[in-house]
Amino acid sequence: MKKGKIILSVLFIAFGCVLFFNACKKDRVPQDDYQDMDSFYDDNKEQEQEYQIDSSGCQCSFGGGPCMLTCSLGTRLCVAAGMFADANGNDISYPFKIKVVELYTIKHMLLWRLPSVSGGNILETSAEIRVRAFKNNDELHLKPGMAYYMEMANMPVINHDMHVYYAPNTDWQLATDPISVVSDTLSYYRLLVGQMGFVSAARLHSSSSPNTTITLTVPGTNTQNIQSYLSFSNFKGLMRITNLVSGPVPEGEQVKMVAFGKKQTNDYVLHEQSFAVSSNQTIPLSMQVVTLSALLAALAGL
Repeated sequence: MKKGKIILSVLFIAFGCVLFFNACKKDRVPQDDYQDMDSFYDDNKEQEQEYQIDSSGCQCSFGGGPCMLTCSLGTRLCVAAGMFADANGNDISYPFKIKVVELYTIKHMLLWRLPSVSGGNILETSAEIRVRAFKNNDELHLKPGMAYYMEMANMPVINHDMHVYYAPNTDWQLATDPISVVSDTLSYYRLLVGQMGFVSAARLHSSSSPNTTITLTVPGTNTQNIQSYLSFSNFKGLMRITNLVSGPVPEGEQVKMVAFGKKQTNDYVLHEQSFAVSSNQTIPLSMQVVTLSALLAALAGL
């Protein structure tokens, strides 16, 4: 009899433990685990265009001509074989190829992960254009002292104090290459470009307000994979927020923020918010499940 009571007590305790652990399990909220987003960028970014420059290639003087190459989004280029050399410094002959990436919208720039920032300072940008030259599969460089001619696509807003910037990486560097503005029936920037790669007509954003930072908070793991950006309402510019903390932003600046990611379930999630920047601002993210098309539409609205 005593042995039976012991067995019943053990069973009762075991049953109680099962109930306790099940209750704890129900109270436990699964944490979002944010995934790497490289494939999202690669699948949705603006594609590189390729053009063959034949033996009748552009022989026009700088300033344009009927033989200028017009790219798909409106960038116009004047190049010639005599401008380029191969990796060993040898001249090249026709035909050769030009490869072009045109980033004219904030969405284009975001999907190439190329914000308009120089040394941590916000740039007011126009467009970001990458030009590369190839002979067969060998990438070419400009000969010393050479520059190719570029007209950016026509734009509704033109600033007359822009400068040439190059992006050897994701940080734009100021250059002294010539830039001018055409503003009559059409409005666009005209550049002599002395480096291959990404080039932009841009200027440092000026503000009398003190700078501050914006901190984002969100539960979950691998939150470094959340992609966060600020676009600016009063000028064309893009800043990336890295590891949930922004670079310096002027207080009072009107911005639109997007934060997006992909959960372990492969669902895309998005937070959108428009606001005026305030001192030492902290923003808790509310990541809502969205479709891929809805996410891309949100980026197009920046």
